[in-house]
Amino acid sequence: MEFEYSDKNSRRSKVYIAVGVIVALLVAATVYIALQASGLTNQGEVEMRQVVVAAVEIPGRKTIAEADVVMRNVPVDPINETAFTSMDEVLGRVVSVPVSAGQLLTPNLLASTDAGAVFSILRPGEEFDPSMPDLRAVSMTVPDDRAVGGTLQPGQPVDLIATLTVNPLAAGGGTPQPPADGEEPAPDGEAPRLSGPSTKTTLQQLDILVRNGSLYILRTDLATAEKITELQAAGAQFTFVLRAAEDDRSAETEGSTLDRLLEEFEFPVPEAAELP
Repeated sequence: MEFEYSDKNSRRSKVYIAVGVIVALLVAATVYIALQASGLTNQGEVEMRQVVVAAVEIPGRKTIAEADVVMRNVPVDPINETAFTSMDEVLGRVVSVPVSAGQLLTPNLLASTDAGAVFSILRPGEEFDPSMPDLRAVSMTVPDDRAVGGTLQPGQPVDLIATLTVNPLAAGGGTPQPPADGEEPAPDGEAPRLSGPSTKTTLQQLDILVRNGSLYILRTDLATAEKITELQAAGAQFTFVLRAAEDDRSAETEGSTLDRLLEEFEFPVPEAAELP
């Protein structure tokens, strides 16, 4: 038995293919018209500008160094119109908040918006209030070996230890005189006061605003700045000790003198040797 050949299926397949091609063309035409209307198919050149970008993560209160920033080409856009366009505008300035790598450098990220200023006495986000303390910036020199090995950075809180040579005789107006007639002598067993160094933690929770080598600029109030100035005039030697940023307690200390150290640690006191 033989079957007659029919090309009905073949014609139906061709119709399906033709309809598919027509639908695809209609979709492509619709997409093209939409792109034309949105302007995305324009082939004009995009205007670019160079801006300053953080090359690495910059901690808050750090002075910007040349290795911290780079220049990058970005499309001109209202979002980046306030970004700095020259590295000279940011080098030596202090960032008020941490800056992420790749972030544009803008005036609001700096501790001071004034050109040439490298720090601000007010903390990041802090606004002036007439009821706040009389905040000031005061400078002092502390060698690296007495400043945590020279590792201190702006923004870190420190305590200030002062070592001052005390002369109780001079402070009392001269050398003590023998008791006059009718006066009682000093009680027996009372140790005489001698001249020598005296060490005490004088100030706590000071903020470092700027550091330039061994020269530090600190944030404090006006009365404390006067005390620091007086200690400097008296020839005190200063030591910075770093404290945890989370620790806002005020420590109570007694200070230290040589006689207290000899007694506490039982240092032997040299005596004259009897030689044969």
